[in-house]
Amino acid sequence: MLISKELSDIALNITEPEYRQMPELSYSTLSTYERVGFNGLDHLFDKLETPSLLLGSLVDTAITGGQEEFDSLYFIADFSLGEKEQRIADYLFNQFSTNYNSLEDLPSTYILDAANTFEFQKNWKDETRVRVLTERCSHYYQLKYAAAGKTVVDTDTYNAAMNMVRALKESPATSGYFADNQEDSPIRRYYQLKFRADLEGVGYRGMMDLIIVDYFNKIIYPCDLKTAGIPEWDFEDNFLKFHYYHQARLYWRLLRYNLDQDDYFKDFELKNFKFIVVNRFHLTPLVWEFPLTKEYGTLVTENGEEIRDPFEIGKELRYYLDIKPMVPKGINRDGINTIKCLRKKGEE
Repeated sequence: MLISKELSDIALNITEPEYRQMPELSYSTLSTYERVGFNGLDHLFDKLETPSLLLGSLVDTAITGGQEEFDSLYFIADFSLGEKEQRIADYLFNQFSTNYNSLEDLPSTYILDAANTFEFQKNWKDETRVRVLTERCSHYYQLKYAAAGKTVVDTDTYNAAMNMVRALKESPATSGYFADNQEDSPIRRYYQLKFRADLEGVGYRGMMDLIIVDYFNKIIYPCDLKTAGIPEWDFEDNFLKFHYYHQARLYWRLLRYNLDQDDYFKDFELKNFKFIVVNRFHLTPLVWEFPLTKEYGTLVTENGEEIRDPFEIGKELRYYLDIKPMVPKGINRDGINTIKCLRKKGEE
């Protein structure tokens, strides 16, 4: 089928590093703000690095980026190191690798300072802490040199990621989502397309794992890939815990706005957001659809907890980031504040 215009034509033509530098708010920023609140604004953009995030990045890159991109980002090596020890080794390498080629050459005071910073075995003697860290982390420190700026990944984590990729591509529930594009097919799959828009006075950006376009029927399916630490059938727990409802609603609106600005795509139907979920141990990929994707306003959980609209959060956060007030909204700096945390029995 001849396709007169690709969805990628209306997406941002920028690299991922350029995208990350954009000032617009993202889903992850909204989610972090909902978790940390006003008191956590100074740490809103802190970079998080955890084994689960690394595993997710490996799967994402292998699925959406291809082998060449994967090889440019990751260095696979055979090593075993605890999470805290690896964080210490990363810290020491980032601080001192230009002056010290090996961990054994580092002054013990530097290693001890790092042990204290990351609270490594505080009940041990200092000389024991330094000796153990040197023994355990020396090989990894050398691997960092060999990696030449790439992220060093142990073989167990790499194998787990590849098993998840294989399950996603072979499972009856998900294989169709990640099939190769066929030249004569009206179905196209787009990975990591980036969009931005000013919506209700606030700028937003989004990078979408997968968008499937049916050009013949003019239907678009937005999707996100999740590597879950819980069984795939328990995904609703993570959906609430990590505020994925904000991602679904915000990304849908962001994509819908960009479609509406284009004469060709404005008539395409945009379906509800889907999450494609896989767990490293169960390897039973499942697809979850969020039926309230297109809804505006406050949502309510089964337990009665209210979930604010992403635009409400975005306006509040944009105000705090731009104005930088000393106290949150609703607090009177110059007068009296009323205590409202208690009420008389029987009052609503």
